[in-house]
Amino acid sequence: MVVSTADRLRPVPVALTREADVLAALDRLGPSATSHNLDQVSSLPTSGLLAMSIPASFGGADISNLIVAEAVSRLAIWDAEAAEQLLRHLVALELVRTSGSAEQRKAIYGRVVLGDVFDLSAPRGGVPPPRLVQSGLAFALDRVGSDFETSAADWQIIRASGSGSVPMAAILDSKRVSFRGEDPSSELTVHPDYILSLGENADCLARLMTAFLTAAAARGRVSAKTLTSGADPSAAIELELLDAMIQKAASLIDGIQVDDPPIDLAQIDRFCLALDTARLRCSMDHSPANKS
Repeated sequence: MVVSTADRLRPVPVALTREADVLAALDRLGPSATSHNLDQVSSLPTSGLLAMSIPASFGGADISNLIVAEAVSRLAIWDAEAAEQLLRHLVALELVRTSGSAEQRKAIYGRVVLGDVFDLSAPRGGVPPPRLVQSGLAFALDRVGSDFETSAADWQIIRASGSGSVPMAAILDSKRVSFRGEDPSSELTVHPDYILSLGENADCLARLMTAFLTAAAARGRVSAKTLTSGADPSAAIELELLDAMIQKAASLIDGIQVDDPPIDLAQIDRFCLALDTARLRCSMDHSPANKS
């Protein structure tokens, strides 16, 4: 599954096998972003950063989530669009980690190591997910065009419901299908190898990863402003609290990914709420002109 396509040929990214390699890759991207000489989004596939969360046994860097957060934070300072693409890509890989079979993970991780970008598409608010219906030896995915936004990623993972509303997801080649302007009644045939049966905790762990990386991006955006002259000193406190929450969440996610312990859903909910609250408080404008 997830085979190579001729129009996606690109230079093979440098393999990042240590945390120091990831930080060096970020340093190489930094000057290009600040000088606006290169498109940061187009630089991501060749940077090697796309594979930094993949286990070493699958050809990835297998680094701590604290370094993953650092990468998102730095990119958010240099290029918000690149940071958002990396964030969504990493959340998509988390869904693959929790729900893909060994063969599916091997194939998907192999594409990522070669520079392919994945995206976990978010359905539009209030719109139910499309349905996956058995159609011969394959599946038919309906209402794709009306439910999801177009993505610049190479591959999109779309949550769907199967027989009896069983949560599933479909992996779609973005070059093969256009989401925008599709007939709402249209269907798309999906091979069984491109179908994920979502694990019991897949959605809550993807939600935790989203809250964690969104907080990391916010930390990057506000860190420089906090240290400027005239900034409200309380902003520095909010930034420290956000950073502490990011570090705590990174440790929790590391433990889940390595040890696969029983999931405490209440704990996940608390972490998501704490991350979101700390991010929102930190993102508030603390400048004196805006204080009453």
